[in-house]
Formats: sequence, structure tokens, C-alpha cells
Amino acid sequence: MKNIPKREDLEDFLDHCAIGVHLVSVDGTILWANQSELNFLEYSEDEYVGENITEFHRDADVINTILTLLTSGSELNAYPARLLAKNGNVEHVLINSNVYRVDGEFIHTRCFTSGITKTVYEELRLNM
Repeated sequence: MKNIPKREDLEDFLDHCAIGVHLVSVDGTILWANQSELNFLEYSEDEYVGENITEFHRDADVINTILTLLTSGSELNAYPARLLAKNGNVEHVLINSNVYRVDGEFIHTRCFTSGITKTVYEELRLNM
């Protein structure tokens, strides 16, 4: 029989995987973030979770488009965005996201965030 990971092993894996993960409610409140996302942006859980995701996006039009797309049922794949880190740096990222729904009701987004270079970000934005 194969060694099946225990729930706590999977939770540890998710919290420390090589990509940032966060959940956002329909009103934009960050419900949860993994340790990788917190480390990447240099926030503590108390400084990030419970805040509105728009506070961390540098471009209002981008986050508004992201939220509109997700609310309408679209999925995001490699969507470029810019996030503000605690130290004041602007981090260029790709966002992959979709909505978790129960009986058609928007419960929360599932967002996966990975860092990219400014050059890659600019090329992607030009091609949108």
C-alpha cells in the first residue's frame, strides 16, 4: 500500500508550496493566505488576512477587471498584475484564479500568485 499523505502533511504542503495562494470573498475580503504568499509580500497574517484585496493591488482597473471576470464566471490564467509588498516594493505577478461556488452561489475565489519580472509583466500587458 502506498504511503498516502495525512491531512496535516497536505496542509503543510499548501502553506509552504512555491506559489502564493489566497482566498477572497465576494466583497473582496482576503479570507486566507498561505505562508508563501505572506512571505512573498512580507506581511504577517494579521496585516493581510481580513483586509480588502484592492488595498494590495496597485492598479484599480486591473483588480476591478479581475473581480468582474471572476464574478461573471470566467477563470483567470496567467493574468498579469502588480501587488504592493509591505516594504513598499511593487511585485509583478501572474494570477491564476477561479471561483468556488455552491449551488451557483459565489463563495470565494481561489487565487494562485507567482512572481514574474517587470519585463515579462510589461510584455504581457502590451498583448492584452
